[in-house]
Parts: sequence; C-alpha cells; structure tokens
Amino acid sequence: METEQGILCLFFTGMDRTFNVLHNTKLMESSESSTRLRSALNKAALVVPTAALSVILLYLVIWNLYYSFTDWSLFHSVPQFVGFLTYAQAMSTLFFRSSFLHSFELSGGLILVGNLLGIFLAGLLYFVKSSKLRTVYLSIFIAPLAISMAVNGVIWLWLFNLQIGIDWLLVRIGLPALPWLSSTATAFPSMFLVTVWAYTGLAVLFYLASFMGVDKSLIEAARVDGVGSLRTFFKVLLPNSSQGVIVATALLFLFSFKIFSLPFVLSGGPTNVSLQTGVIYMYYLDTTEFFAESTAIATLVTAIAAAVVIPFALLGLKRWVRRE
Repeated sequence: METEQGILCLFFTGMDRTFNVLHNTKLMESSESSTRLRSALNKAALVVPTAALSVILLYLVIWNLYYSFTDWSLFHSVPQFVGFLTYAQAMSTLFFRSSFLHSFELSGGLILVGNLLGIFLAGLLYFVKSSKLRTVYLSIFIAPLAISMAVNGVIWLWLFNLQIGIDWLLVRIGLPALPWLSSTATAFPSMFLVTVWAYTGLAVLFYLASFMGVDKSLIEAARVDGVGSLRTFFKVLLPNSSQGVIVATALLFLFSFKIFSLPFVLSGGPTNVSLQTGVIYMYYLDTTEFFAESTAIATLVTAIAAAVVIPFALLGLKRWVRRE
C-alpha cells in the first residue's frame, strides 16, 4: 500500500513538474513572440516615416531639377523645356558672379578661421580641470547656435548701430566710428565677423568631443614622460583628432554656403549686392518671378554643397570603420 502511494506521489509530482515546464516554455515562447512583435513595430515606426519623407524629398528634387531646364517666369506662365539655356541666363548676370563669389569667400574664410579658433578654444577647454566649468564655457561658445540666425542678425544690427552700438563706444574712447554695414568696403567683412561669431562654437564642440575621445593612455604616457600641456596638445591630441577636422570642416562649409537669414537681416533685403549670397540670389529670382532661373540656382547650390560634403562624409565613414 505504501509502495502504491509512493508511486502515485512520484507520478503526480512528475506530472506537476512537466506541466510547470510546459507552462514556462509557453510563457517564454509568448514573451519571445511579443519581443519580436515589438521589435518589428519599432522598426516599422522608423522605416515607414523615413521612406515616406524620402519619397517626398525625391519628388521635390526631381520636380526642381525638371523646372530648372524650362522657361518659366511671370512672362511665360506655361513652362517650356529649353535645356541648359536657363542655367546660362541665370549665370550670365553680375548678381550671380558677385553672390556666388561672396558665398565661396564666406565659406572659405569660415573654414579657415572657424577651424583655427575651434582648435584653439577646444584645446583650452580640454585642459580645464573642472568639468562643470568646462561645460559653462562650452555653453557660452555654442550659445549663438541655440538662437535663430535671424535673431543673431538683429542683435548685431543693434551692435553696429552708430548711436548705441560699438561705434558709440569707439567715439567715447576717442576712436573714429566705423561704417560697418553702410559701406561696400566694410559690409562684407562685418558680415563675415558675425558669421564667425555665430558658427565657431560648432567647431569648438566637435573638436572638444574629438579631443575627449583620444585614448587616455596616450595622454597619461605623455605626462609620465614629462611632456607639457602644449606639446601634448600638438603631439598627441591633434594627430589623433582627424574626425573632428573632417566633421567641423564639412559642417562649417555647409552652414556658411547655404546661409540666408543672417545676411538677409543684416542687408535689409535681397537687393544689397554687397551682402548678397548664392541663396539670397535664388530668393531674389523667385520673388521677382523668374521661377525657372530660381530653381536652376537652387539646383546649382545643392550640387555644389553635395560635391563638397559627400566626400567628407565618405572619408569620415571610412576612417570610423577603420578605427572600429
């Protein structure tokens, strides 16, 4: 009798364990299925909007490209295909030459000055021992980026004001006032000064991030060898910060070449030739209803920006993959 009870006890115990295992297996399968479903939904939530936006963007690019080869303006309301004649007409004017010259001068100058200032200021911030103080200084440098470029333009309009701005201070200390924006000789340098002030913080941010990513063992080895901060900067930090150079240069060119709000506000409109850039020239053509020529300039600006930025992006990706 006891033997039968023992056998029954073992049987029911085994059955209980079997049911528990099956139950746990079903729970695990259900959990895995739920996880896969959530993963698929998350991917769809990212892919579907991205694909939709890509299709819309591609449509707009093709639309713009097509109309850039047409004759479409206030005088020709029905677009007619004329090929590259539209580009020839848009590029034959004095406005085109001066505006794109300003764009290239602005971009080249910002790349040079912005990179030099970015390296210098990021180097100073790197050797600040207090992380909180470093954050405060960095916030000051990138503050102009947090403000609309139109607002930055208004701020500098007041600073360039003869009555209450920098000129007021210059006159008070016995120096002559400067015609910042009212003279063709000083208008573009003044705009360049404001552009450097607005975008240098971007270079500082990326160079500091690049410096902070340098292998700490290299820094410690230099300190053990008695290498000072200046030599450490030039011998260790800079040679290992090529990613910062690539990203900062590409973004400085992109932001300066497509700049619109800042020169538009400083110049007071699109007709000031001294401060006209390629994008402002495009806007001027559109507002005067030379639609086809405006789309041709837009296509040209996009092509130039892509021709410069894409190689930098590929170079940065290549270096990142090699580093990994």
